[in-house]
Amino acid sequence: MPVNSDTFSTKWTRRARNLTRRTLHLARERSHGKVLLRDAVGRLEAPRPWLEHAAEAMAWLRRAQDQTGCGGVAANYSLLEGWGGPYPETTGYIIETFLAWADRTGETTDVDRAIRMGDWEIEVQLPSGAVRGLSGINAHPIVFNTGQVVFGWVELARRTGDPRYAQAARRAGDWLVEVMDDDGKWSRHIYGNTPTVYHSRVAWSLHELAALVGDARYAEAANRNLAWTLSKRTETGHFRDMAFDPADAPMTHTIAYTLRGLQESARFVDGTLRDDMQAAVRTGCERILRAYELRKTSPERMPLPLPATLDAKWKSKDTYTCLTGDVQLAAIMLREHRRERDPRLLNAAVKLIDQVASTQPLDTDHPGVRGGIAGSFPLWGKYMRMSYPNWAAKFFVDAVLLGEDMLASEAARPAGAR
Repeated sequence: MPVNSDTFSTKWTRRARNLTRRTLHLARERSHGKVLLRDAVGRLEAPRPWLEHAAEAMAWLRRAQDQTGCGGVAANYSLLEGWGGPYPETTGYIIETFLAWADRTGETTDVDRAIRMGDWEIEVQLPSGAVRGLSGINAHPIVFNTGQVVFGWVELARRTGDPRYAQAARRAGDWLVEVMDDDGKWSRHIYGNTPTVYHSRVAWSLHELAALVGDARYAEAANRNLAWTLSKRTETGHFRDMAFDPADAPMTHTIAYTLRGLQESARFVDGTLRDDMQAAVRTGCERILRAYELRKTSPERMPLPLPATLDAKWKSKDTYTCLTGDVQLAAIMLREHRRERDPRLLNAAVKLIDQVASTQPLDTDHPGVRGGIAGSFPLWGKYMRMSYPNWAAKFFVDAVLLGEDMLASEAARPAGAR
């Protein structure tokens, strides 16, 4: 097929302009060069008390919300392009984090912010009940995004008693049930057009909705998806169809999505399904723990950061880490420690949180950088390259709050008690 020279020329002109714009943006910001140099030489600061780091991440999230002017939270801050647009998916589950932080600190303005997020999500909810895909106000619905906003609406309904949030969540849940396949997977309106096991996190949201409104349809649909998810488990405890792209090894981010969906959903079921889900989470934690501990250069030293992806044998050749996945896995290990009383998991979770905290930039006043948690370490890793995504900050705060509670509980436990 012959190349249209005008189209070819236009495409490369646009690319050149984008490159020039990104380069100029990077050059203008002295703080950007500073964090890039820090990552290049691998110079990380010793972590401060966790709650100080979490407070900085919350301040970053507030600035990300303020940037949009609509109540939603900006998807990210890019060193190359600046602030992104409001992101319906992640704004939905950030609601829970703001409410949890308000519980810890008594900061009522964070409750107000969470309510603004929930109200904005209702404003932009599609007529079908679904949530829009990608950042900004797009017309196409996405299954995963819809489930994540259900979490926020359900929590606001519990906290405020405002029926609008339960109504919005029910509309979203009805759509999720409607577009589910008979075997429990979702194959329509999904990212990448490939059914995936990390939709277990959507199943979890349906269980939360069922518990709120007392409608068993949502729980039944959730359990169909969870059974389908378990059918994808391999003999190594890994899962097929766990990556964004089936051709790639899954990132720790999507591994954590999958395991957390199973871990939390197990609270709502019993019998064989619960036992199988708990066993899957337990095995996953064991495999990840082993992969992490094998990264020690000597027995007494901190392990090197987890690689960003883990293949079907729980191995990787990556030279960067996905910070979002690190703190998500830390939270999963903390919850599994609470269930199993396994100090190895508690120890690994503490190390993971410390490692992520040590990458948080706190020696700059730049509003898009200070307090943010990068997608990758170093910043030019493949996941959310050169960017601070809002969900990384969210999951970091979640892990810190859980970790603080867990360590306080351990300190209060009588010697020798399990």
